[in-house]
Amino acid sequence: MANRKAGKALTWLMVAGMASGCGSGTKSAVAEVNGVPISAVQWDSALRGNALMNGERPNMAPALEKVQLSTYADQVAVMQYSQKQHWLTPQKASAEAGAAIAQAVRAHFGDRTALFALLHRYQVGPKNLVGYVTGQMWLIAAFDHVTQHVPQPSLQDIQTYYQHHPQQFLTPTAVLAREIVLPTAAEAASVMSRWAHGARFTALAQKYSSDRSNRDSGGTMGWVLASLNPLTPTNAFLLGHSPGHSGIVHTRLGYAIIEVQAVQGGTPLPLSEAAQGVKEQLWRAARAQAFDQWSRTIIRRADVKLL
Repeated sequence: MANRKAGKALTWLMVAGMASGCGSGTKSAVAEVNGVPISAVQWDSALRGNALMNGERPNMAPALEKVQLSTYADQVAVMQYSQKQHWLTPQKASAEAGAAIAQAVRAHFGDRTALFALLHRYQVGPKNLVGYVTGQMWLIAAFDHVTQHVPQPSLQDIQTYYQHHPQQFLTPTAVLAREIVLPTAAEAASVMSRWAHGARFTALAQKYSSDRSNRDSGGTMGWVLASLNPLTPTNAFLLGHSPGHSGIVHTRLGYAIIEVQAVQGGTPLPLSEAAQGVKEQLWRAARAQAFDQWSRTIIRRADVKLL
Protein backbone atom coordinates (compact mmCIF):
# COMPACT_ATOMS: atom_id res chain seq x y z
CA MET A 1 0.00 0.00 0.00
CA ALA A 2 2.81 2.41 0.91
CA ASN A 3 4.61 1.72 -2.38
CA ARG A 4 1.41 2.27 -4.41
CA LYS A 5 0.87 5.58 -2.63
CA ALA A 6 4.46 6.60 -3.32
CA GLY A 7 4.03 5.64 -6.97
CA LYS A 8 0.89 7.76 -7.28
CA ALA A 9 2.62 10.66 -5.56
CA LEU A 10 5.60 10.46 -7.92
CA THR A 11 3.29 10.29 -10.94
CA TRP A 12 1.55 13.45 -9.69
CA LEU A 13 4.93 15.08 -9.20
CA MET A 14 5.90 14.33 -12.79
CA VAL A 15 2.62 15.69 -14.15
CA ALA A 16 3.05 18.84 -12.09
CA GLY A 17 6.61 19.24 -13.27
CA MET A 18 5.83 18.75 -16.97
CA ALA A 19 2.87 21.10 -16.78
CA SER A 20 4.97 23.90 -15.37
CA GLY A 21 8.35 23.41 -17.04
CA CYS A 22 11.26 23.81 -14.68
CA GLY A 23 9.26 25.83 -12.19
CA SER A 24 11.38 28.94 -12.62
CA GLY A 25 9.99 32.43 -13.10
CA THR A 26 11.70 35.64 -14.07
CA LYS A 27 11.01 37.58 -10.86
CA SER A 28 13.95 38.37 -8.56
CA ALA A 29 16.59 36.91 -10.85
CA VAL A 30 19.84 36.01 -9.09
CA ALA A 31 21.78 35.02 -12.21
CA GLU A 32 21.50 34.89 -15.98
CA VAL A 33 22.85 32.27 -18.39
CA ASN A 34 22.85 33.10 -22.10
CA GLY A 35 20.07 35.60 -21.52
CA VAL A 36 17.90 33.15 -19.56
CA PRO A 37 17.33 34.26 -15.95
CA ILE A 38 17.70 32.03 -12.91
CA SER A 39 15.05 33.20 -10.48
CA ALA A 40 15.45 33.32 -6.73
CA VAL A 41 12.80 30.58 -6.50
CA GLN A 42 14.69 28.36 -8.94
CA TRP A 43 17.94 28.90 -7.07
CA ASP A 44 16.36 28.19 -3.68
CA SER A 45 14.73 25.05 -5.10
CA ALA A 46 18.08 23.89 -6.48
CA LEU A 47 19.68 24.13 -3.03
CA ARG A 48 16.80 22.39 -1.30
CA GLY A 49 16.28 19.83 -4.07
CA ASN A 50 19.96 18.88 -4.06
CA ALA A 51 19.87 18.40 -0.28
CA LEU A 52 16.73 16.25 -0.49
CA MET A 53 18.18 14.08 -3.25
CA ASN A 54 21.30 13.47 -1.13
CA GLY A 55 19.49 13.01 2.17
CA GLU A 56 21.24 16.03 3.69
CA ARG A 57 20.23 19.30 5.28
CA PRO A 58 20.21 22.31 2.94
CA ASN A 59 23.29 24.46 3.49
CA MET A 60 22.03 28.03 3.13
CA ALA A 61 25.08 29.68 4.71
CA PRO A 62 25.55 33.20 3.24
CA ALA A 63 29.31 32.66 3.03
CA LEU A 64 28.78 29.82 0.54
CA GLU A 65 26.08 31.46 -1.55
CA LYS A 66 28.29 33.03 -4.23
CA VAL A 67 30.31 29.86 -4.83
CA GLN A 68 27.19 27.67 -4.86
CA LEU A 69 25.32 29.99 -7.20
CA SER A 70 28.31 30.22 -9.56
CA THR A 71 28.53 26.42 -9.67
CA TYR A 72 24.82 26.08 -10.37
CA ALA A 73 24.92 28.74 -13.11
CA ASP A 74 27.80 26.85 -14.76
CA GLN A 75 25.71 23.68 -14.60
CA VAL A 76 22.81 25.48 -16.26
CA ALA A 77 25.13 26.51 -19.11
CA VAL A 78 26.01 22.86 -19.69
CA MET A 79 22.35 21.82 -19.40
CA GLN A 80 21.38 24.35 -22.06
CA TYR A 81 24.08 23.04 -24.39
CA SER A 82 22.95 19.45 -23.77
CA GLN A 83 19.37 20.39 -24.65
CA LYS A 84 20.47 22.06 -27.90
CA GLN A 85 22.37 18.91 -28.86
CA HIS A 86 19.27 16.76 -28.19
CA TRP A 87 21.28 14.27 -26.12
CA LEU A 88 18.04 13.47 -24.32
CA THR A 89 14.38 13.93 -25.11
CA PRO A 90 12.18 15.98 -22.76
CA GLN A 91 10.03 12.90 -22.19
CA LYS A 92 13.00 10.74 -21.22
CA ALA A 93 14.43 13.49 -19.03
CA SER A 94 11.12 13.67 -17.13
CA ALA A 95 10.90 9.89 -16.78
CA GLU A 96 14.49 9.65 -15.53
CA ALA A 97 13.84 12.48 -13.08
CA GLY A 98 10.88 10.59 -11.62
CA ALA A 99 12.96 7.43 -11.25
CA ALA A 100 15.81 9.38 -9.64
CA ILE A 101 13.45 10.99 -7.12
CA ALA A 102 11.94 7.61 -6.22
CA GLN A 103 15.39 6.09 -5.79
CA ALA A 104 16.58 8.96 -3.59
CA VAL A 105 13.50 8.72 -1.37
CA ARG A 106 14.01 4.97 -0.89
CA ALA A 107 17.75 5.29 -0.29
CA HIS A 108 17.70 8.14 2.22
CA PHE A 109 14.24 8.15 3.78
CA GLY A 110 12.75 4.65 3.42
CA ASP A 111 9.87 3.31 1.35
CA ARG A 112 7.25 4.37 3.88
CA THR A 113 8.19 8.01 3.90
CA ALA A 114 5.26 10.20 2.93
CA LEU A 115 6.60 12.09 -0.08
CA PHE A 116 4.56 15.23 0.47
CA ALA A 117 5.60 15.37 4.12
CA LEU A 118 9.18 15.16 2.86
CA LEU A 119 8.61 18.05 0.47
CA HIS A 120 7.12 20.05 3.31
CA ARG A 121 10.14 19.30 5.52
CA TYR A 122 12.51 20.56 2.83
CA GLN A 123 10.20 23.44 1.92
CA VAL A 124 10.36 22.70 -1.79
CA GLY A 125 7.35 22.53 -4.12
CA PRO A 126 6.74 19.41 -6.25
CA LYS A 127 7.09 21.21 -9.60
CA ASN A 128 10.32 22.88 -8.45
CA LEU A 129 11.83 19.58 -7.28
CA VAL A 130 10.94 17.94 -10.58
CA GLY A 131 12.34 20.93 -12.48
CA TYR A 132 15.64 20.77 -10.62
CA VAL A 133 16.07 17.00 -11.02
CA THR A 134 15.04 17.11 -14.68
CA GLY A 135 17.80 19.66 -15.29
CA GLN A 136 20.27 17.31 -13.63
CA MET A 137 19.22 14.58 -16.10
CA TRP A 138 20.35 16.84 -18.97
CA LEU A 139 23.65 17.30 -17.13
CA ILE A 140 24.08 13.53 -16.75
CA ALA A 141 23.23 13.06 -20.44
CA ALA A 142 26.05 15.48 -21.32
CA PHE A 143 28.43 13.59 -19.05
CA ASP A 144 27.53 10.23 -20.60
CA HIS A 145 27.86 11.56 -24.15
CA VAL A 146 31.18 13.34 -23.62
CA THR A 147 32.83 10.48 -21.72
CA GLN A 148 31.49 7.52 -23.69
CA HIS A 149 34.84 6.92 -25.41
CA VAL A 150 37.10 7.40 -22.38
CA PRO A 151 39.06 4.12 -22.21
CA GLN A 152 38.93 1.94 -19.15
CA PRO A 153 42.19 1.67 -17.18
CA SER A 154 44.64 -1.01 -18.19
CA LEU A 155 45.81 -3.83 -15.94
CA GLN A 156 49.12 -1.98 -15.58
CA ASP A 157 47.28 1.17 -14.46
CA ILE A 158 45.40 -0.87 -11.86
CA GLN A 159 48.54 -2.58 -10.55
CA THR A 160 50.46 0.70 -10.34
CA TYR A 161 47.71 2.43 -8.38
CA TYR A 162 47.36 -0.55 -6.05
CA GLN A 163 51.11 -0.59 -5.34
CA HIS A 164 51.32 3.15 -4.67
CA HIS A 165 48.27 3.36 -2.36
CA PRO A 166 48.58 0.38 0.01
CA GLN A 167 46.66 2.08 2.85
CA GLN A 168 43.52 2.18 0.70
CA PHE A 169 43.44 -1.60 0.38
CA LEU A 170 43.24 -2.96 3.90
CA THR A 171 40.51 -5.12 5.37
CA PRO A 172 38.29 -3.19 7.82
CA THR A 173 39.82 -2.77 11.27
CA ALA A 174 37.56 -3.97 14.09
CA VAL A 175 38.42 -3.16 17.70
CA LEU A 176 37.03 -4.87 20.78
CA ALA A 177 36.81 -2.22 23.49
CA ARG A 178 35.03 -1.11 26.64
CA GLU A 179 34.38 2.29 28.18
CA ILE A 180 33.24 4.23 31.22
CA VAL A 181 31.73 7.62 30.40
CA LEU A 182 31.92 10.43 33.00
CA PRO A 183 30.61 14.01 32.85
CA THR A 184 33.92 15.72 33.67
CA ALA A 185 37.64 15.16 33.17
CA ALA A 186 38.22 15.21 36.94
CA GLU A 187 35.66 12.46 37.54
CA ALA A 188 37.16 10.38 34.71
CA ALA A 189 40.64 10.74 36.22
CA SER A 190 39.32 9.72 39.64
CA VAL A 191 37.58 6.59 38.32
CA MET A 192 40.61 5.67 36.21
CA SER A 193 42.77 5.92 39.33
CA ARG A 194 40.49 3.49 41.15
CA TRP A 195 40.76 1.08 38.23
CA ALA A 196 44.57 1.38 38.25
CA HIS A 197 44.56 0.53 41.98
CA GLY A 198 42.68 -2.71 41.54
CA ALA A 199 38.97 -1.91 41.20
CA ARG A 200 37.12 -4.00 38.59
CA PHE A 201 36.39 -2.16 35.31
CA THR A 202 32.96 -3.81 35.01
CA ALA A 203 31.92 -2.76 38.51
CA LEU A 204 33.12 0.81 37.96
CA ALA A 205 31.19 1.06 34.69
CA GLN A 206 28.00 -0.24 36.29
CA LYS A 207 28.32 2.23 39.17
CA TYR A 208 29.62 5.40 37.50
CA SER A 209 29.13 5.36 33.71
CA SER A 210 26.60 7.84 32.33
CA ASP A 211 26.19 5.87 29.08
CA ARG A 212 23.03 3.88 29.67
CA SER A 213 23.45 1.90 26.45
CA ASN A 214 26.27 -0.23 27.87
CA ARG A 215 26.49 0.67 31.55
CA ASP A 216 24.70 -2.45 32.80
CA SER A 217 26.91 -4.71 30.68
CA GLY A 218 30.06 -3.30 32.24
CA GLY A 219 30.81 -0.70 29.57
CA THR A 220 31.39 -3.13 26.74
CA MET A 221 31.43 -1.51 23.29
CA GLY A 222 31.67 -4.83 21.47
CA TRP A 223 33.56 -5.05 18.19
CA VAL A 224 33.70 -1.52 16.75
CA LEU A 225 34.52 -0.94 13.08
CA ALA A 226 37.13 1.80 13.40
CA SER A 227 37.43 4.11 10.41
CA LEU A 228 39.40 7.17 9.41
CA ASN A 229 36.20 8.70 8.05
CA PRO A 230 34.75 10.20 10.10
CA LEU A 231 37.75 10.52 12.39
CA THR A 232 35.94 10.97 15.70
CA PRO A 233 37.96 11.15 18.95
CA THR A 234 36.85 7.62 19.81
CA ASN A 235 37.78 6.31 16.36
CA ALA A 236 41.17 8.00 16.52
CA PHE A 237 41.89 6.38 19.88
CA LEU A 238 40.78 2.93 18.74
CA LEU A 239 42.87 3.13 15.56
CA GLY A 240 45.92 4.44 17.37
CA HIS A 241 46.21 1.92 20.19
CA SER A 242 46.98 -1.77 20.48
CA PRO A 243 45.34 -4.29 22.88
CA GLY A 244 45.97 -3.51 26.54
CA HIS A 245 46.20 0.25 26.08
CA SER A 246 43.73 2.64 27.74
CA GLY A 247 43.18 6.37 28.14
CA ILE A 248 40.66 9.16 28.63
CA VAL A 249 39.00 10.53 25.48
CA HIS A 250 36.87 13.68 25.31
CA THR A 251 33.77 12.70 23.30
CA ARG A 252 30.39 14.28 22.60
CA LEU A 253 28.97 12.27 25.54
CA GLY A 254 31.59 13.39 28.05
CA TYR A 255 34.96 11.97 29.10
CA ALA A 256 35.31 8.29 28.25
CA ILE A 257 37.80 5.92 29.84
CA ILE A 258 38.44 3.55 26.93
CA GLU A 259 40.36 0.27 27.00
CA VAL A 260 41.35 -1.51 23.78
CA GLN A 261 40.98 -5.25 24.38
CA ALA A 262 41.61 -6.80 20.95
CA VAL A 263 42.12 -5.78 17.32
CA GLN A 264 41.42 -7.68 14.12
CA GLY A 265 41.53 -6.82 10.43
CA GLY A 266 43.64 -4.05 8.93
CA THR A 267 45.47 -6.58 6.76
CA PRO A 268 46.34 -6.01 3.07
CA LEU A 269 43.59 -6.86 0.58
CA PRO A 270 45.00 -8.95 -2.31
CA LEU A 271 45.02 -7.33 -5.76
CA SER A 272 42.65 -10.02 -7.05
CA GLU A 273 39.98 -8.73 -4.64
CA ALA A 274 40.77 -5.03 -5.02
CA ALA A 275 41.18 -4.90 -8.81
CA GLN A 276 37.53 -4.30 -9.76
CA GLY A 277 37.16 -1.48 -7.25
CA VAL A 278 40.41 0.13 -8.43
CA LYS A 279 39.29 -0.16 -12.05
CA GLU A 280 35.98 1.57 -11.34
CA GLN A 281 37.66 4.29 -9.26
CA LEU A 282 40.27 5.09 -11.92
CA TRP A 283 37.69 5.06 -14.71
CA ARG A 284 35.37 7.41 -12.81
CA ALA A 285 38.30 9.76 -12.22
CA ALA A 286 39.32 9.68 -15.90
CA ARG A 287 35.76 10.36 -17.04
CA ALA A 288 35.36 13.20 -14.52
CA GLN A 289 38.60 14.79 -15.73
CA ALA A 290 37.52 14.52 -19.38
CA PHE A 291 34.13 16.03 -18.59
CA ASP A 292 35.66 18.87 -16.56
CA GLN A 293 37.96 19.80 -19.44
CA TRP A 294 35.09 19.73 -21.93
CA SER A 295 32.62 21.61 -19.72
CA ARG A 296 35.13 24.40 -18.98
CA THR A 297 35.10 25.20 -22.70
CA ILE A 298 31.29 25.30 -22.79
CA ILE A 299 31.15 27.51 -19.70
CA ARG A 300 33.78 29.94 -21.07
CA ARG A 301 31.73 30.37 -24.24
CA ALA A 302 28.51 30.94 -22.31
CA ASP A 303 27.32 34.33 -21.10
CA VAL A 304 27.05 33.70 -17.36
CA LYS A 305 26.22 36.59 -15.05
CA LEU A 306 25.65 36.60 -11.29
CA LEU A 307 23.25 39.44 -10.44
